[in-house]
Amino acid sequence: MGPVKPIVKSENAWVPCKDNSAIAKIEKQVKSLLNKITKEKFDRLSTQMCEIPIQSYEQLTLIIKLVYEKAIGEPAFSDMYANLCYRLSQVAKKSAFVKIIETDEDPHAEPGEAPRSSADGSVAYRWSNNVSTTDAEVFGPYESVDACLDVAMSEDNGGDDHKPRGDVELTLVRLVIRRGIFVKVMHSASDDKYYTVFFSSSEAEAAGQQMSSEIFTSEIEAQNHAAKMNTFKRSLLNKCEDEFNKQDIYTDWKVEKKEHDKTKASLSEKERNQKEEDLEFRRMKIKKQMLGNIKFIGELYKLGMLKVKIMRFCIQSLLKLESTDDGGLRSIAGEDGQMDEEDHEALCNLFSTIGKTIDTAKEQMYMRVYFNKIENLSNDTSISTRPRFMYKDLIEMRDKGWQERRKKETAKTIAEIRKEAEREERQQQAESRGGGGRGRGGYDGGRGGRGGRGGYDRDNRGRGGYDGGRGGRGGRGGYDRDNYRDGGRGGRGGYDNNRGPSTSRAPPPPVPNKIMQAPAKTGKVFDDEKLKKRAKSMLKEWEEQKDEKELILSMEETLGTPDAGKKIMQEYSQIIIDAKASEVAAMKSMLVVLYKKKLLTSKDVKAGMDDIIEFIDGSACDQPKIYEYVGGLFCAFANVNAYTIEDLCEVTAKVFDEKAKVLTINGCMNGIGDEFGPGAAQNCFAGSAKETELLKKLLGEQKLNELKSTNKYFK
Repeated sequence: MGPVKPIVKSENAWVPCKDNSAIAKIEKQVKSLLNKITKEKFDRLSTQMCEIPIQSYEQLTLIIKLVYEKAIGEPAFSDMYANLCYRLSQVAKKSAFVKIIETDEDPHAEPGEAPRSSADGSVAYRWSNNVSTTDAEVFGPYESVDACLDVAMSEDNGGDDHKPRGDVELTLVRLVIRRGIFVKVMHSASDDKYYTVFFSSSEAEAAGQQMSSEIFTSEIEAQNHAAKMNTFKRSLLNKCEDEFNKQDIYTDWKVEKKEHDKTKASLSEKERNQKEEDLEFRRMKIKKQMLGNIKFIGELYKLGMLKVKIMRFCIQSLLKLESTDDGGLRSIAGEDGQMDEEDHEALCNLFSTIGKTIDTAKEQMYMRVYFNKIENLSNDTSISTRPRFMYKDLIEMRDKGWQERRKKETAKTIAEIRKEAEREERQQQAESRGGGGRGRGGYDGGRGGRGGRGGYDRDNRGRGGYDGGRGGRGGRGGYDRDNYRDGGRGGRGGYDNNRGPSTSRAPPPPVPNKIMQAPAKTGKVFDDEKLKKRAKSMLKEWEEQKDEKELILSMEETLGTPDAGKKIMQEYSQIIIDAKASEVAAMKSMLVVLYKKKLLTSKDVKAGMDDIIEFIDGSACDQPKIYEYVGGLFCAFANVNAYTIEDLCEVTAKVFDEKAKVLTINGCMNGIGDEFGPGAAQNCFAGSAKETELLKKLLGEQKLNELKSTNKYFK
């Protein structure tokens, strides 16, 4: 009969309404299961998730999205979520949500040409991965499939015969495209009637109906193409790839940060601080998600869900490598070949995850290129310290057969957690009994000697502190990259709850030549500007990672600079004026570590504390919490005998404002009390005649008595 003229859509033609209730139901189910899943409950809950019927590709991608977001948000458990994806991929193979559509369109039409009916009346095929039988409105009921087709092909487009579906359950009977009209025919078992939904195939997207753009000459060809395009693995890979390929993960964040910088002058201090804290929180979240995505990709590869060529692409993209004409690899030249901070960290995270799996004989050609560049990066002083030492750790890990130096957090069962807790409790009990021991030390010394009286004793007024009595004598040993093995005689402990810290500084322990002098000889000479930048980067990295080894290595590099420790402490005395509470807490713990490792001296600490306190009355205008911050720092340094009450009174006497002097001492009293309780605060500031005389001389007897009557730990 030749080509048939397409049906013309009337102006008031009916348009199908999409029902999203099935999507909402699945989303609720999956979120509920993901919030409950643990290693111990994994088998049961993953089975429940695999039993959720997947009726469309939209539902499949929703499940992938929810699992993916959970995985990158909790990278420590990404192996568990990768296992969940593996199980889901096996089930999704059996899902029958892909449907074949019979069509009278011409499969040989030119690309870009509007679909037209086949001239010889032959049947072609498309496929769809999203055919719903839960439309909000349907046409019917009708007695047969042909009756449904006749209504769809009618000139009035079915008129007003459509109505709400209600609770009628329908099953799909037939999908066809005729004369440019997509027709879906469904059957109701309850009344043995037929219902239909139809619309112009050119408006399928607007109607919420997906279908393949390709037209196939055979049903088998359409089925094979549909199976290839709708696998769980492919959809999951697309999700990971989209995240990995983001050119700048901070694009939106940078725009908002720039806008805030323009307007922050008009905000109140509270609003400005709140906005800046929110921006910083989001920056950390973006970075965490990026690293989580890398680790998740690695875990999927280990399970065989991703091929090795995908891993090559990821590694080469991060390392900025490109293929050469002879099949080799080379670094990308110019600006495009520059690695940023996130590339370094992501690469190390990826190799830490997949190194043991990918480092095979077949991959040696690539691995040699990768690690030649990594070796160069580990010695490249143009990049910051942290990534350089991450690369050194990576090289060492590979040399040791990919054995990790530090145990990483992974998902654990309750039984495993209990065993660890019991083991730690037994160890603490053994230590509290004062058991000595022989063994190699880490950073704090070599062979352990005989311990003193251990544990916390409220009435023990002897030496020692919360951790016990006198330390034993350390063994001999040299300094290497992994351990400080130089011992030395154990010093006094910190606070005894009744005694408080010493009012005068105990002689500092001798500085081991192999620790302090060796770094001083090999360390770089930094100018003042570079030293300030190093101080800031050390603090930032410590706040984010709390990696003691990297902190020590970063500090050691500065020791070739004259008065490096003093200058770094003085830089922190400036940083604290604009710092948030979390930064000050990180600063406090970091500086104590450096002092304990003998990379800061008591003179360095005194220089920094004196700088803060001497001009504290002026700083209070910019930093309302300055007295609280100084109190916390004083508590930390007094506890390790790095700064004494005598030092405190000496510099506070230089403060111009009399009220500021009282607030400084009050802040330090609170610092001790907040950390160790009223007894420690009272013993520290009124435990001896010497302390009382120092404070009387500073404040006068009347003001001292007034202060004690109002301080919360002296009332």
